[in-house]
Amino acid sequence: MKVLRYTADYEKEWNDLVESAKNGHFMFQRHYMEYHSHRYQDASLLFFRKQKLVAVLPAHLDGGVFATHKGLTFGGVICDAAMTFSMMREVFASLLEYLKEQKVYTIFYKAIPYCYHRIPASEDIAVLTLLGAHLAARDLISVIDLKAPPVKYYRGVRWSIQKARKIGLRVQKSEEWEGFMDIMQNILQRKYGRQPAHASSELVQLAKRFPENIQLYGVYDGGKLLGGSVLFISEQVVHAQYLGMNEEGRRLRALPFFLDTIFTQFKSTKRYFSFGSSQDGEYVNESLYYFKESMGARAMLQEQYLLSFN
Repeated sequence: MKVLRYTADYEKEWNDLVESAKNGHFMFQRHYMEYHSHRYQDASLLFFRKQKLVAVLPAHLDGGVFATHKGLTFGGVICDAAMTFSMMREVFASLLEYLKEQKVYTIFYKAIPYCYHRIPASEDIAVLTLLGAHLAARDLISVIDLKAPPVKYYRGVRWSIQKARKIGLRVQKSEEWEGFMDIMQNILQRKYGRQPAHASSELVQLAKRFPENIQLYGVYDGGKLLGGSVLFISEQVVHAQYLGMNEEGRRLRALPFFLDTIFTQFKSTKRYFSFGSSQDGEYVNESLYYFKESMGARAMLQEQYLLSFN
C-alpha cells in the first residue's frame, strides 16, 4: 500500500473515486472541500495498492492532530465496493507509518453515519477498534426512513399541518438565499449566541457548483418568505443543513407543514431524511429533539474516535 499526499494533480482520480464510493458524498468532492481551504491546513491522502487507487481520506492538520475532518459534518476513509476488512487493515497500517514519518501521533476520526452507506462500509470502525481507538463522542442524530412505514405524527403536528393548508401556505424551491440566511442568523443568535457556519454568499457559490445537491426550499405566505431549509441532497439522504422559520412562520405553525411537504416530495427518490444532531457534547437539546421525534424521526448515532500511537 502506497500513501500519497493530495495535490491538484490527483483531482480527477480523487473525485472519480468519491463518485463511485460505497460511502461517498458530494462534500468529499475537491471543489466542495476547497471552498473553505483557507480555514484548514489540508492533509488529505490517497491510498494506492498495486498502482490502483483504492481509498482517499479527506483530512487536515489541527495542531499535532490528523483530523478527518473538522470542517465537514463527517469524514473517514472513502472507498468503493472492493474494499475488504483485510485491505482496510493495510490502509490503516500504511496511514500510521505515514503519520509517524510526519511526527504526528494522534488521529481524530469523524465516522460516516451508516445512512450514507450505499452498501455496508464499516471496515474502518472495525480496524480502529482493533487498534485501540477511544470513542470520543457518540452523538444522537435524528433520521426518518422514508421507505419504512411512516411513524404517526404527534397530534399537535397534525393540527399544525391542517392549519397551514387551510390558510394556503405553499412550499417551493427558492433563490432567496440572503433572506433565508438572515432568518437563520436571527434564530441562531437569539437562541445560541452563534452565527451560521456558512455565509449566504458561500452557500450561493456552493449551490452553483452543486445544483443537484444543494437546494433552498422555502415556505411562503403569498409572496412572503416565512422560512425553509437548505437541503444537502446526496444519493440516498436528504439532510436539512439549515432549517428554521421567522416569527410569522412560527406563529402560523409553518414548520410541520413545510417538513411534511418535503418528506412527500423526496420519499419516492431518497431513502432517508436527516435532521442532523441536537447534541453539543454532553448537552442534548431535548425540546428540539422532541420536535424531530414528533415529525417521525428516530435515533441514529454519529461516532467520533481518537487514536493515539507512537
